[in-house]
Amino acid sequence: MSDDQASGKKLLFVVSGPSGVGKSTLCRHILETVRDIRLSVSYTTRASRPTETDGKEYRFISLEEFEKKKSEHAFAEWAEVHGHLYGTPWSELEQDAHNYTDILLDIDVQGAHQVMGTLKRAVSIFVMPPSLEVLWQRLSGRGTDSLDQQQRRFQKAQEEMKHYPEYQYTIRNVALEQAVWELKAVIMAERVRTAHIDPAHIFR
Repeated sequence: MSDDQASGKKLLFVVSGPSGVGKSTLCRHILETVRDIRLSVSYTTRASRPTETDGKEYRFISLEEFEKKKSEHAFAEWAEVHGHLYGTPWSELEQDAHNYTDILLDIDVQGAHQVMGTLKRAVSIFVMPPSLEVLWQRLSGRGTDSLDQQQRRFQKAQEEMKHYPEYQYTIRNVALEQAVWELKAVIMAERVRTAHIDPAHIFR
């Protein structure tokens, strides 16, 4: 446990937003530059992408395995997104009482709503694209989806963006460096919020 976390309680940061907005890239930079924070690794039924490693970005499992975990109530939240299932296991959100490492949850809007409704301690952050034009360029430039899939993702993204007022913070990802700085500022501010300070570590 590091000194800068010794007086606080562990926090759950929920980073959400539409597909193609850059959530995963932002989270990766946070993990590389902020101490005492780890990524919650979700399960998914979709195939892994060339740049992904099983157990790092996601745990890739079959539909049958996913359904079995659902029946066992293993997920804090789960959702179907663009034809694939995603779920956050309770085990990723549970920690030893003396572990002060914060948790970073990169999640879609459906899942975020479930987590925000269940875990009141969650700090919610919505990531917006610079514009719809840029978002379309990002979605169409991936090269992994058909035109029909790209259009469906774009339409859904526009619907999801309407939910940003439900989040505590909103970051517009215009320039990556600025967006990373803003996300880092949210994390640092929440860590020193009076409500999150553990009195047992103040008067010792």
